Amino acid sequence: MKKVVELRCGSVDYFGIGAINRFEGIMEQYRKRGITRAGIVTGKNSYRLSGAWDVVKPVLDKTTMEYIHFDGITPNPTVDQIDEAVNLLKDIEPQLIIGIGGGSAIDASKVVAVLLKNTGKTARDIYTGRFKPFEALPTVSINLTHGTGSEVDRYAVATIPEEYDKSGAAADCMYPEYAIDDPGLMLSLPGKEVLYTSLDALNHLVEAATTKLSSPYTVMLAKEGISLIHRWLPRALNDPADLEARYWLLYASVLGGIAIDCAVVHITHPLEHTLSAFRPELEHGFGLTILLPSVIRAIYPAAGRTLSEILKPVVPNLKGTPEEAEEAASALKDWIGGLGVTQGLSDVGFSEDDLPELLKYLRKSQGESGSLSLAPLPVTDELIIRIYRESL
Repeated sequence: MKKVVELRCGSVDYFGIGAINRFEGIMEQYRKRGITRAGIVTGKNSYRLSGAWDVVKPVLDKTTMEYIHFDGITPNPTVDQIDEAVNLLKDIEPQLIIGIGGGSAIDASKVVAVLLKNTGKTARDIYTGRFKPFEALPTVSINLTHGTGSEVDRYAVATIPEEYDKSGAAADCMYPEYAIDDPGLMLSLPGKEVLYTSLDALNHLVEAATTKLSSPYTVMLAKEGISLIHRWLPRALNDPADLEARYWLLYASVLGGIAIDCAVVHITHPLEHTLSAFRPELEHGFGLTILLPSVIRAIYPAAGRTLSEILKPVVPNLKGTPEEAEEAASALKDWIGGLGVTQGLSDVGFSEDDLPELLKYLRKSQGESGSLSLAPLPVTDELIIRIYRESL
């Protein structure tokens, strides 16, 4: 675990205990390229509480890297926050963007890097499809959770508040050049974040293994990642200082990030995105986990063979036949409940009366070619309402 290795995917990811110490070498590489000005994108606290800033700031000072720091990114970030970051950081004309945080900060940093390279554009231009980027400033992502996978993929999610539209943007230029995944930086995560971010990774793996773009590769990643989460998440919840558990949960998260980079997602993510667009206080991994058993019930007849394999650690006796859908969904719900997620959507403020409005905005944000089109079965309005209703 103390051997820092390179995981080469869309990014060069330094992975392992102590990986944060590779930050100095990364900065030296940029100095050799003539890069002397950086914009830093974070939330309010995690960049400090994790210990990342204790390494990053001295390195920036030592390498005389001029920088401006924007710390206004919240969970479920908005396009307005991204534009605000761009307006602050552009004062020094940065040549490099450094994102420090979980998925929200890293996602935002990628879009900031695009907009600073393509002046005159806004985050709304990207998320409404008016602008498709092909260039961005180089980015470094220092990841602080074991759930998002954003440090190794080309995706970035943000919300257009007035449209209740939370959706993803993707472009090859949005891969971080370098990523740092150090499980030692995860030890300050609150217990609920340990749970929700790990279950976010679980959802990435399940969806990437069962989309129309899935492959033997993404199924393999899902089998390994879900097995690791099943084994190590209870240990991390029981002992927050267990570095071995954090190491393997972080590795599972990276596998999830690579998997969705290859095969995208399908039902659970867009349905949750609409929920947290309406209620930004709803934590992404929490919302996904509430929806997942009903999604499994819905897709099992079409994807039972794959699901029976990747869910084997949780439900060992599945054979993949359509009539097992209820058994698979119920067993998964029981396992999730045993970890601590027993709530439904009604517990976070949604009711039957909200379902037509959720459907309307979900369909508007998805259009004809959104990720719902990649599901292993046709996603009708009736199916969407059923999943939401069963999840109440």
